Amino acid sequence: MKIAPLPQDEQKRLAKLREYNILDSEPDAVFDNMVQLASYICQTPIAAISLIDVDRQWFKSIVGINAKETPRDVAFCAHAILQDDAFVVPDALKDERFFDNPLVTEGPEIRFYAGVPLITSDGHHLGTLCVIDTVARELQPQQLDAVKTLADSVMAHLDLSLSHEEIRKYVDELQLSATIFDSANEAIVVTDAYNQFVTVNPAFTTLTGYSLDEVIGQTPRILKSGKQNAAFYQQMWHQLNTLGFWDGELWNKRKNGEEYAEWLSIKVVYNEDGSKKIHVALFSDVTEKKQADEIIWKQANYDILTQLPNRQLFADRLEHEIKMSHRTNLSLALLFIDLDFFKSVNDTMGHDVGDLLLVAVAKRLSAVVRESDTVARMGGDEFTAILPQINSVNDAKRVVVAIVETLSRPFDLNGEIITISASIGISIYPQDAQDSKELMTKADKAMYHVKQQGRNGFFGIA
Repeated sequence: MKIAPLPQDEQKRLAKLREYNILDSEPDAVFDNMVQLASYICQTPIAAISLIDVDRQWFKSIVGINAKETPRDVAFCAHAILQDDAFVVPDALKDERFFDNPLVTEGPEIRFYAGVPLITSDGHHLGTLCVIDTVARELQPQQLDAVKTLADSVMAHLDLSLSHEEIRKYVDELQLSATIFDSANEAIVVTDAYNQFVTVNPAFTTLTGYSLDEVIGQTPRILKSGKQNAAFYQQMWHQLNTLGFWDGELWNKRKNGEEYAEWLSIKVVYNEDGSKKIHVALFSDVTEKKQADEIIWKQANYDILTQLPNRQLFADRLEHEIKMSHRTNLSLALLFIDLDFFKSVNDTMGHDVGDLLLVAVAKRLSAVVRESDTVARMGGDEFTAILPQINSVNDAKRVVVAIVETLSRPFDLNGEIITISASIGISIYPQDAQDSKELMTKADKAMYHVKQQGRNGFFGIA
């Protein structure tokens, strides 16, 4: 027995066979009728639609014998799929390929076989429509032509079934997409190549207040808040036009005028010729998250009582300003400010009054320094100030003198008149120190020197 060689495109052929999803499927009356018609036309007791799998031939439909499949090695159809035309074996006992085949020497004792390959439109041979007899014989040309016509019909029906399956799959996908589109929590927007609205989902209407009828034919400019400048949008469109996508955060405006922060992702969909087809955008309202993040950041970096930068933010600012001073070759002054007699205010008048005093001190300090300077509360009654980009120590001295003067003036705290003073230590970068740690140590020591000398003054510069 000679085993049929594998087709040269065997892996692609098997993949194509899987696409039709017909193996081990339920009986089909159309195929059964075709097989019966082939048997009738050719006057053979057996006819079948045979599909050649990896190691078997499986019968989609068969008449004359009760079988669902046979091993591929013994299948006549495994030879037939190697041909582009009908494969005919007039007498299997006289054919060296089949004379000792168990399908010949045993049941069903095949003597005659004629099979027409089932060929896809792209040239893959899936199996055959075959007629079989237990006696040696020939087919009339008209009979063979009829089998070929029936084989074409089998293939046409297979293609139709595949087409219907693909259509059903496409419809299912569309239905799923529509469900996702309608039920998504994120706003979804589709605009055309000119960025005009084509469709929006319900979440868009909920988020912006605009219905589809109100935006159709318009562009997303109707949502602009004005918080982003032209350069922002130029960069966005440059990336969209070059990379085909963009995502980021921006502020937009609802129909009622309320501004909101959104996280926006845009993707460009192209036509086959490379031109723009549509833009698909997804966005969500991140205003509350952004506000919560800002609150958390402010709590971590600002003093709750005075709203001044705290020790952590002060340290970050100092490192930044030292680097800037190094690049610009300008000096930087660091002030350590300690309130004189603050403990006695707390002890005699209570912590509520003490807190009011700290808030008032913070306001006076902020009013004296420049906008580029940083005033921070280190804790208790200790404050600091960073005076960057100074040309000489005299620039720092003028600020220090103003601080001493403003803090020595009486404070009116809800009718309570309180007078205090301040001891200020000063260090200058890079003259006094080269890094933040040493700079802080020098300023701290200078402040304690003022305390020891009687308070209400400054030390560190002449």
